[in-house]
Amino acid sequence: MLINLIGLGLSLACCIVGYLNWKYDATFDHNHLNHDKIYKIHSYKSVQGEQIKYGITPIGLGEQIKEKIPGITRYSRYESMHLVFKKEDKVLKQHIGYAEDDYFEMFTFPFKYGSKEAFKDKSNVILTEKIAEIYFGEGDPTGKMITLIDLGDKEVSMRVGGVLKDIPRNSSMTFGAITHYDNYLKLRDFKKDSWEYFNAATFVMTEGQFPQNLLDYVNQNCIEVQNKARDNFQLAGYYLEPLTSLARNSDKIRSNWLNEAPPSSAIIGPGIMAIMILLIACFNFTNTSLAISSKRLKEIGIRKVMGSQRRQLIFQFMGENIILCFAALLVGLAIADILVPAYSSLWRFIDIELSLASDPEIYLFLAGLLLATALIAGAYPSLHISKYQPVKILRGNLRIGSSSRLSRGLLGMQYLLTTMSLVSAYAFYNNAEFQSNYDLGFSKEPLLSIGFDSHTEYKNFRPVVEQVSGIEQLAATYNRIGDWSYTRTLKSGQTELETEMMDFSTEYFDLMNLEMIEGRFFDDNMREHDRINSIVVNEQLVKEFGWADPVGQVVQIDDTTRLSVIGVVNDFYDEGFFNDIEPTGIRMADPNQMYYLMVKSSKNPIELYDQLQAEWFKVAPNKPFNAEYDSEVESANEVNTNIMLIFEFMAFISLVLSLIGLYTLVSLNIIKRIKEIGVRKVLGASIRNIIIMINHQFFWLLMIASAMGALGAYFSLDLLMGSIFDIYQPGTPITYFLPFFILVLIAVIFASARIFATAIKNPVDSLRYE
Repeated sequence: MLINLIGLGLSLACCIVGYLNWKYDATFDHNHLNHDKIYKIHSYKSVQGEQIKYGITPIGLGEQIKEKIPGITRYSRYESMHLVFKKEDKVLKQHIGYAEDDYFEMFTFPFKYGSKEAFKDKSNVILTEKIAEIYFGEGDPTGKMITLIDLGDKEVSMRVGGVLKDIPRNSSMTFGAITHYDNYLKLRDFKKDSWEYFNAATFVMTEGQFPQNLLDYVNQNCIEVQNKARDNFQLAGYYLEPLTSLARNSDKIRSNWLNEAPPSSAIIGPGIMAIMILLIACFNFTNTSLAISSKRLKEIGIRKVMGSQRRQLIFQFMGENIILCFAALLVGLAIADILVPAYSSLWRFIDIELSLASDPEIYLFLAGLLLATALIAGAYPSLHISKYQPVKILRGNLRIGSSSRLSRGLLGMQYLLTTMSLVSAYAFYNNAEFQSNYDLGFSKEPLLSIGFDSHTEYKNFRPVVEQVSGIEQLAATYNRIGDWSYTRTLKSGQTELETEMMDFSTEYFDLMNLEMIEGRFFDDNMREHDRINSIVVNEQLVKEFGWADPVGQVVQIDDTTRLSVIGVVNDFYDEGFFNDIEPTGIRMADPNQMYYLMVKSSKNPIELYDQLQAEWFKVAPNKPFNAEYDSEVESANEVNTNIMLIFEFMAFISLVLSLIGLYTLVSLNIIKRIKEIGVRKVLGASIRNIIIMINHQFFWLLMIASAMGALGAYFSLDLLMGSIFDIYQPGTPITYFLPFFILVLIAVIFASARIFATAIKNPVDSLRYE
């Protein structure tokens, strides 16, 4: 019973993790009290009759609708960027947001120090609790000064107007500091009514009704003026996205500069895992309850003779089950206290914690989980045992569990689910190996990526890097694979195609070992010509345009820009294996706009980083060293590895619980046949014969259940893999057979060990009462 109690506790811990994981996603942006009244304006293009959605909107749109639309109670534009914050010797880059006067009336960000009124003062900056502690330590820093270093290395002193409590990660907007939006316009030298430039978000708030009048107004009055300002980014219209669904739909839009909700695979997978493990544990508990009840038959018979009614026995057994389940829940909470932070640490985009003190809703979940577990695990034993007639019990000829089809069926379900878990874990392990060795279309060697806020920083620091020993290759670039890209609508003839665009230098192309399929790459000797007139495209773009001879084709970006295709580069996965390869165009980077320096070195990575950091502070003492080792696929591999770990964990727990279930059912069978075993031994049966006799019924049960599990995995695995990855390793016969074989082998050995322990006993022990 203790083993089953721990097993049930572990399954309940998995359910707690699954619940917190689901709640994290379901309550995205619910920290804002007005979350059901806020809408974000999105834009879209029309390309070949398809709506291409964008999360950005022109700066001038906000100014156009300000105080003009009835029913709009609040409004704010929002933008964010990274700037250097300096206080004495603390010089660090921080994420800063910019918003307008109504922002803190619309969104809920509780203040620890100060008040939201200070935000409207453009000389103030509001810090989060974490950032305030970094620069000022503990205590109230309001009124103190902090220095911001802008993109032009100009120092601006600002007063701390307040301190926010740290922002939950499941919020569309997270930042370390925030100040007025006018400061952003001044920093970038943008006009407040500019239609040429875009910002991350334009929010509106209503009394709760959908602002159809706003949507009609912007679509009638704000499209033509924007398209005149940007002939290379022609919008077809606007639509509204409720804040309640914003984060979950962000993966379906381009140019989303806010936070996205976790991918559905990271939410659904753990939930399914938890339910499967809970069912297996409950099946074990049911079988264990049946086994234990065989020792209480005389008690049940005597109580019935003494006048106990069936419902009293049912209530007693259910009460005992609830107590045991409550004990398992306490064990589960203790295990969850370890599992929750471990699970949360697997994901960069998930931050969950188990807090019984600050989360009253979890008590409702725990109460429901306790009741559901008690009913699933204890209902059948209570109903089944309480129906026995006292005469049969007291005569001693009642065979508890003689109707054991349910028990065996439950065991079969355990092994079916366990086989599916093992096959899935093995398949994801194989897939991780496959993807780690798969050709992404570019070099996967780890490179040190040094980022710059300006081209001047790059020019000053590159000569320093070139003098460092152990440097094998350097490459400056504007865009880099795996980081960010911009989009443009390319037109060839009457066909339009929304295209991912990147600007590469020739040395970056060489460093990444990109392969030319046809034509040539850019030529430094023809730099100005290629930069203005040429484009290199990938195979996917050629395929979607339907070109037979791509080199020499001409594509049009806007009314004035026409580019000639000079080459075709191989397709490459710049976002891992999770998304389809997009049609991609590459233009030659402007030599005066290099914002990354990629370093390939034979030196020890830590030693190289420390050396370059020391050299950086000699060149730019007021700027942090913005560098990281980037294998270009590290993030994708991290998610892939975490998915594999989750399935391996599920398979291990399922296997352990299923073995416990088999042990329980074998023990129940041995109890029923203990005298038969004694008689057979007296008549000369060998231990081997006894093991085969008892194992026989379980062996075929496990074979059939495991085979059905492997078959279920065969039909479901491809769907599961396909929903997560674009490229993956399909299952092979060994993928399904090996877990099946290992499971049956382990189960037979485990059951045989239990039978052997009984078979070697002296038969006198089982027959001496006859």
